[in-house]
Order: sequence, then C-alpha cells, then structure tokens
Amino acid sequence: MKKCYAIVVLLLTLAQASLAQNKQQYGLVSANQPFSNPVVGYTTSPQNDGVVVPQVSEELTSHLTTIAAKMEALKTSGMQLTSGTGTEYDVKYYRLFIRINPDTSAGTGRHVAGNVTTYFTTKNNNLNQIKFDFKNALICDSVYYGGVKLAAGNIVKDLDTLKITIPTIAAAGTLDSIRVFYRGTPPTVADFSGSTGYVRGTHTSNGATRAYIYTLSEPYSASNWWPCKGRVVNDKADSMDIFVSTPVNDPYATPNALKVAANGALISETVLGTNNKVTHWRVRYPIAAYQACIGVANYVQYPAVPTQVNIGGTNMPYFNYLWPETNTANAQTALNRLPLMLTTYSSLYGDYPFKNEKYGNYSFGFGGGMEHNTFSGEGPTVYDQATDWGTLAHELGHQWWGASVTCASWKDIWINESFARYSEPLLLEFAPSIASSVGTNAVANRGTLKANALAATYTNNTTHTTYRNDTTSITTIFSPSVYIYDRGAMIISMMRLLMGDTKFFQSLKNIQSDPVLKTGNAYTNDIRQHMEAESGLNLNSFYTDWIYNRGYATYPDATNRWNNFGNAIVIQLVQTSASSNITHFDMPIAIRIQGSLAAQDTTIVVYDQGGQLFYVSNGTLTALSPTNTVQYNLSFTPVTVTFDAFNQLLATGGGAGGVMTKNASLVLDTKIVDINCVKDNGNVNVYWSIDNSLDYQSFEIERSSDGTNYKTIGTYNSQNYQGIHNFQHTDYDVAPGVWYYRIRITQKTGAVQYSAVIPVTIGSKASIYSVTPNPAKDVITIASTEKVGNVNIGIYTAGGDLVREFRNKQLNGQSIKLVVSNLAAGTYFIKISRPGQSVYTKSLVIIP
Repeated sequence: MKKCYAIVVLLLTLAQASLAQNKQQYGLVSANQPFSNPVVGYTTSPQNDGVVVPQVSEELTSHLTTIAAKMEALKTSGMQLTSGTGTEYDVKYYRLFIRINPDTSAGTGRHVAGNVTTYFTTKNNNLNQIKFDFKNALICDSVYYGGVKLAAGNIVKDLDTLKITIPTIAAAGTLDSIRVFYRGTPPTVADFSGSTGYVRGTHTSNGATRAYIYTLSEPYSASNWWPCKGRVVNDKADSMDIFVSTPVNDPYATPNALKVAANGALISETVLGTNNKVTHWRVRYPIAAYQACIGVANYVQYPAVPTQVNIGGTNMPYFNYLWPETNTANAQTALNRLPLMLTTYSSLYGDYPFKNEKYGNYSFGFGGGMEHNTFSGEGPTVYDQATDWGTLAHELGHQWWGASVTCASWKDIWINESFARYSEPLLLEFAPSIASSVGTNAVANRGTLKANALAATYTNNTTHTTYRNDTTSITTIFSPSVYIYDRGAMIISMMRLLMGDTKFFQSLKNIQSDPVLKTGNAYTNDIRQHMEAESGLNLNSFYTDWIYNRGYATYPDATNRWNNFGNAIVIQLVQTSASSNITHFDMPIAIRIQGSLAAQDTTIVVYDQGGQLFYVSNGTLTALSPTNTVQYNLSFTPVTVTFDAFNQLLATGGGAGGVMTKNASLVLDTKIVDINCVKDNGNVNVYWSIDNSLDYQSFEIERSSDGTNYKTIGTYNSQNYQGIHNFQHTDYDVAPGVWYYRIRITQKTGAVQYSAVIPVTIGSKASIYSVTPNPAKDVITIASTEKVGNVNIGIYTAGGDLVREFRNKQLNGQSIKLVVSNLAAGTYFIKISRPGQSVYTKSLVIIP
C-alpha cells in the first residue's frame, strides 16, 4: 500500500506455507495446475435476493474430489496439513459470488448480496464449529453444509464473528466445505478518512458524474464485505474464483458499460437477461483474504490489446483498467514504463511471481496505491503526469514483497513495505532509461528516503520502531509510515552495502524461490537467516539494532577525520547514537575518496560492530586490531573524503555535505590482522598478515622457550606492499618441547608493537639422516642409517633461496661428502627429499 505512506500487499500461498514442500511432494493442487472452467452456468439463489449462483462444473467437482482423496492419503501417511496460525481450520479455496450496483445513492449503491463457498481442512479432532470474520453490519441469510441448509439456531453472530455449528468432523486434516449466503451495506472504515474497506465514490467522465466501487481490505477489512478468514495474514487459500454480478450499463455511467477489475485471469463476462453481467476472474496462486480485490467502474482498457511481456520464457499479458478521463497521453507515457519495470525486477528478484495470469493497474479512489496481487489499484494522480513512476514501481515491487512473499504477521509488515520502497531506487539504478525519462536518479531518491527517515519529527519519537509492536488497527500498523517505508528501505540499503551486490541479490532470489516462503509468509527471522546463509555473516546484532530499536548513528566531524602519507590514507571513525534507546549501532560505513583528477575516485566500505572496525569485501569481513581507525593504500593521492556520499546509510557524518576534515595529527599504524603457526615435520611455519606496509621498518619473528625471553629467528624489512599482505617464515628443525612465537613490528617512527603470542608443541622424533659437522667450514658429511636409494639435496638461505642443489645422490646406509667452502658465513638449511617420502629439513651454520 502507498498513501503518502507506502504499500501493502496481496499474497498467494499454496494452502499451508510452512508445509509447501510436503504439499508439492504429495501432489496437491499448485498455482499453475488448476481447473480451467469451474462454472458452466448459473441458477437462482435459494434466497429471494436477486443473486444468481454459479453451477459448479464437473471439472471443478473432480478437482475438489481429488484434493479430498489426497488429503486422506496425507492423513494415513502422517503428513496432515495443519495451519501454523489461525483458529480451527486451514483455508484451501474460496469461491466468491457478489452482486454490486454502484448507483447514485450512497446507501443502495453500497449494498452487496452474495455467497461464499469455502473449502478448508480441519486443524483439530472433533471439530463442530466454523468461524468466519464477518462484520455485524452485514446479514447472514443462510448457511449450507453438505448441501443441506442449517437451522437458524446453528448460526450466531458475535463481535464481528460468524459462528456456525456443524455436525462433528472427527479427524483433523479432513477436507470439507461450507457455503454462506449474505447481504447488507458494508460498514465504513474510520481510519484513513474512510478510504479503505468497501468504498463507493464518484468521478466525472465525459461531463457526467459516474459512480464506482472499490475494495481495499488491508489489513483487517475483508470481512467488511464478505465472510472469510480475514484477520489472519498467513492463512492463504491455494486458489480462488471471483464472480461479480453488475448491471451491464450503469444509468449514471452511460455510454460506458461497467467493467469489473479483480485478481487473477479474466475468464468470462457473461450477460444474463437484459441488464445483468457476471464477470469471472480466476486466481490460481495462493491468496490471503485481505488481498482479494474488486473494482467496478466504467473502465476502459489500456492498451486495448494487452502487451505481451516475456518473463522467463513466458509471455504474460499486461494491461490496465482506467477511468476514461484518466486515459490521457501522460497516463499512457507513465504506464508504458511497466513492461521494462517488470523485466527489471524479474532480473533482480527472480521471475514475476504470477506470470501465468497477468499484471496491470486499475483506477480506484484511494489516494495512493494498493498492491492487490496481479492487479494494483491506484488513484488517478499516480499516473497523470508523464514523469510519474514512483507509486507504479512501488506497487509492482510489492508483487514480490507482499504479494508473493508476505509478512507472516502484521508486526513484520516492514518485509512488505520496506522492500517495495527500496525497489524504487533500485529501478532507477538498474533501468537508467527510466531514471533519465523521469529526471531523477537512485542517489537522489535514496537521499529523500534518508532525509525522511532522519527527520526530527520521527526520530524524536520514543515508541515507534520498524518492527510494529502495536497491530491493533490499520493506523497503528501504518502510521507513522516512515518507520516501515523510508527507514526500512534504508536498513535494506545498509544490508546490501554490508553483503555486497553479488550476495545481497542472490539472497533476495533465494528468498523468492524458497518453497516455504514463495507465495507464502515470512517472519523477520526468515529474511535474516536467508541473508546469513548467503553471506556467511552473523546479522543478529544488525537486525536487533535496526529493526527492533529506534534512532540512528552519527559520526561527528569533530571526532571523525582523515590523513594521508602519499597514497596511503588513514581514517578515524567514532560513532555516537542519536534519538535511540541503544548506545551503538552495528552498521556498514561507506567513505568516498577522491583525488585531484575525475578518474581518481573510489569508495571503501567498513563495518562498525560495537566500535570494532572490519574491512568489508563482497560480504567478507576482515577484523582489524581493536582501534577506531582504518587504513588503505590507494593508487592516487587523496584530496577529498566524504561520508556517505551516495545516501546509503541511516547515519550522518562529516561536515557540510558529509565532507570530512583532514587532520595532520592522525598517523598510520600497521596492524597485524592475523597470525598463525602450523607444524610441518618438525618445522614450524609462521604465517601473518598486515593491513598495510607503508609505515613499518621491519618485522622480526621471535621465538621463546618460556614465553618470557624471546630470541629473533628471522627479519623482514619494508617492501611497501599495497593493502593487506600475507607473510610466511619457516623455523626449521625445531627441538622437542613447547615454543612461543610472536611478531615484533618496528614502525618507521621507531615505535614498536607486538602481535599475539602463539604456543606450539613439538614432539620427539627419530631421524635416519645426520649432517656433520654443524657448524661447518669446508665440507659436510650426510649419512643415513637406512638404504634409501637416490635422494635430492638442496641448500637454502634463511630467506628460502636455493643456493646449491645435488640431485640423485646415493644414500644406501653410507655417507656422502658435499663441499660448502664457497658458501658465505651464515645460517642455511638443508632439505633431503626422495619420492613418496616426507622431506627432511636441518638447519646448517657455515662459519668463516
């Protein structure tokens, strides 16, 4: 829904979302395997209300019989389908027949009469009562169960609930059905100025006043106009048929005939008698009661011949139902962007979820839009300008977020609205021709979202969060809207920045293809777990901070600064929180760095978790030592540094325009990112990584036998490595015992720091080789205690360079002599190797 707020959604679940895989496995009806012609004719209603009743076809009867048989199979196999939420039953199918006549009288024009057949499965044993949400203002004429009219005493209305006593159904998981005949004037919903629920209005077309009817049931208003399971968001019927009876021509809409807009595919428009038309729309994707929609007006179709949009190899019709006066050149320009929007979102999220039915928009009187699945309703100002695009994009984005994957509770409404809101800048980013035609771009659009989310009017509020704790009414869910629209969209923007584009968009496709969530329902944790699975990150603290709490982060210019040493830059980042009940937000930070030339422009991303900074690279975090600075080696000299230059964060930082201040007192600081020691046949390999090397003088590898007194066993001098660099040093032929290793870093300033200490235990071992004398001057003798055959012998410097090599030397229980007099004095090591055997390594000291 979008009403200067945002949008809601229409959904579709295959009966039970949490057991969608089981239902697919056991062959229950799926979205694209429905009966094609459920009705073959019409008969008079048992009530004297002028309503006609559809005659069910043999095909539909066979279909429902098949479902019943498969339900029995599930019962005997122990795979009973029961709903995760709701009361005494799980909805499987609705067949709604309703009579509407929008004449000039607000009272009679709002009158409805109809009947609803509901197929359901029982959730408990010995069920003897079915309850529907049903407003007290409506009248239940009668109820038929098993083809028999129930006694009036079996039907009780209480607190907007219709309670129907039926013969006891013994077993849970039993498929059954019931039909309710009803009539009355749907009550007005007080919230949002009476613009939701079942609404009658007028518009001026061809100089005449014309009446229209529309429904907008989110979240709790479906029961205002038909008996259903209307207050439970996560119990969807797996399919639905909607039949609407209207006059052929509204006398106040002449010369335009009335048309009916609704969900799904248009099957037929059948004229009965002189002035009664029955329009049949067929829904073969799961749908929640609040998503079912009807619009009745003197619509004209644009384009007259539906546009075929190719979605994953399927040609799908796209068309719109418009009030005639709104079918202007400007409207056509705006609506003509929808095919590109459809293919763009399909590339980002996966195929349009309802591609076997349709997509389009229809005019209604709500001041914004509502994403009824397959047919979004919008007020005429949504597309009256050639540059209009935002609400159209928003409602289309809802087809994935809200209509396919729907919030599992109204507390989780941000899943619907935040993703639909974020779909708006995504469209501008990935469909640049649309951005160009409407005169804006993704950065500017995100800037609006950010400014709205950080406005003092909302951030000073001490109760509201993106997760909605009060779901009493449409007002408490959707107002103030900024929390689930703009703030939620910016939270998603930060998720993307943290995960990187590849993992972020793959996680969205994974959510949309999850057999439980697709055309089903998702809780907040379902979204988090998918993003964690794809990224490998633990996002618990991020979600806790942003979804369940209020406020935002600040990085004031006074404590956030930068400096450079040639092409090396150091940036200090210190967070404070604002308008929040928490002291620190875990979040990614985007910093733009520019040089003197236009091409010298890069953006870095770091993650601030509890004040600990991490490098971010495609969703991979690399921890830095626990300080508040980060360093990079650039290919150019930095001149300007800007905090969140592209409006991706729920945070403020820097000075005017986010530009950060350069401070000469900030110095570079080499940090050991990681150190590890690995044993290898009596040797110890020491591995370590650093985050930059421009400011160090040397690394010294130190070893100790007691953890207190250390001796240098290797030195590496500065090489001006760019960025993170990995090192290795091998300590050869280490004696048995416990040894302690660390790295001593000497900065160019003379300052010294140490890495963590790593202990290594070396066990006793026996060797078949010996090298004597050691130290040596002129000649060494290599002997073996076994006949080992040919061996290769290499002499290496302490730095790992090969200086002498002797190949295919015979060692068969005797010794060989090697001349070493031409080697300079120093420490070397010898490697003796033979095929299929481990390498023997021995340190060797050459003396003058």
